[in-house]
Amino acid sequence: MPPASAGVVGDGWEFSIDGNARTVVESYHNLYFDITGEGDDSWVHQRVQALMELEYGNTFKIGSELTWGDMWGRQSKLGPPDQDGGDFLQLFAQGRFVTGEGDSLLIKAGRQTLRYGSARLLSTREGANQRLAHDAFLLSWERPEQFRIDAFVAAPVTTTPGLFDNRSHPDQTFFWSIYAVLPSPWQQESHYDLYYIGLSDKESVFVPGGRELRHTVGVRWWDDTCPWICNTETTLQFGHAGERDILAGALSLGVGRVLDAPMKPTLMLRADAISGGDDKGALNTLHPLFQANNYFNQGGFISPSNLYNLNPQIMLQPRADVGVTLGVNFQWRFSDDDAIYAPPLRPIGKPSPGVDKYLGTAFNAAVTWDACESTQLALSFTHHEAGPSLIAAGGKNVDYLQTALNLRF
Repeated sequence: MPPASAGVVGDGWEFSIDGNARTVVESYHNLYFDITGEGDDSWVHQRVQALMELEYGNTFKIGSELTWGDMWGRQSKLGPPDQDGGDFLQLFAQGRFVTGEGDSLLIKAGRQTLRYGSARLLSTREGANQRLAHDAFLLSWERPEQFRIDAFVAAPVTTTPGLFDNRSHPDQTFFWSIYAVLPSPWQQESHYDLYYIGLSDKESVFVPGGRELRHTVGVRWWDDTCPWICNTETTLQFGHAGERDILAGALSLGVGRVLDAPMKPTLMLRADAISGGDDKGALNTLHPLFQANNYFNQGGFISPSNLYNLNPQIMLQPRADVGVTLGVNFQWRFSDDDAIYAPPLRPIGKPSPGVDKYLGTAFNAAVTWDACESTQLALSFTHHEAGPSLIAAGGKNVDYLQTALNLRF
């Protein structure tokens, strides 16, 4: 989609502005399964973002994206991404060099958003009020319609509520990566991603007071051409946190088919096996790095750590501008000697060894309506029926309702 406003400045320079505003109303019955005692809560949050770019041909660009966000009515403690009096979500310069064979090398430096694959590990944190940005230096080598290889070093930016006070802290947390998107040698139109991500965190989530150095390698095979859809990923993590060695991993399966029938039904099956373990010996709990908060459903109840997940769903299109998604999540703890984790990686339920590992069943429904090219309305609902493992940790059933208005200007 082209920018909302664009114009030629002169001498080959072009200036563009693209903005969006989002207002979301969220309501929880038993927030965090009421394990933390926060009970029922409802709030309204809003954000406004405006991206301005000055570009010379296809060779040089300067970009600046301003962001503002606020939240009203929340009784529980506000999180860092909830409020921002105004700051730079992005502020970067990039240059592109093209060879005679069509290869291009892009160099991009400054504050920027990083989203890769299906956002299982590197996401813009779309479920939160404020998106996640990184101060980063990125190199991207691309051969059109063949491959793209990115290499970058980055530090996540911490959102704070004041004006232009967001900062990264590379002395505390930074990461680096090589991420390649390649054509599949076995099947036309499909692709696979190969990646390595290194993370250095001065304060480990799992070992308080200990430094964590975690290496992640993975492969993702994907194909979004109809009628078959595939999105399958395997991840392995190793390294150390404090005095503990790390050995963790995940297998995520995604397969689907678009049917030739009224309302264009798409049948999908997602399944995840995400490792966890006890507090002795090797650290087996997967760190989802910078995953989307709404990984399993819009409510974002559970983080993808120490978990089995089975998620059949159906997507319907009753009209060209209306989409309906219905699905169910069946979830178990991978290890009953490990905690239950809420996004972004917060332990909320203690281990419950010897108890049935079933966390419960989440029933999900979502409707989106593209009222016009610049306006979208969305409604989603989730009811999570607590299973024995949740109940043993003090958890209860959760109901979640969200309404959202997205405007582009």
